Amino acid sequence: MIGKLSAWYRDNVSEAADCFACRLISGFGMIGIGAFILAQAKRRRSPLENYTMKSIAAVAGVLGVARLADANFLKAKAEPVHKQTKPTGDHPFFKRGS
Repeated sequence: MIGKLSAWYRDNVSEAADCFACRLISGFGMIGIGAFILAQAKRRRSPLENYTMKSIAAVAGVLGVARLADANFLKAKAEPVHKQTKPTGDHPFFKRGS
């Protein structure tokens, strides 16, 4: 059953899911998250907390810019799709009796 569902999912996934509007929303969203974390970092008194939150904000901002720029390291690697075949009965699970 799970094999059938995963094959159905692979066949029905389109490349349009990575559209321009999707990149804009997620890119500006990550930049916004970075700006929010940066604003919260300014409220911290401890230097360790301050620098940690600023570095997390920088990473979120860089990922947002990379998403807007459609960077290659954010793209999923496509695996070749193999057609599913029916079980031939050679596997011990499918043998009856004995």
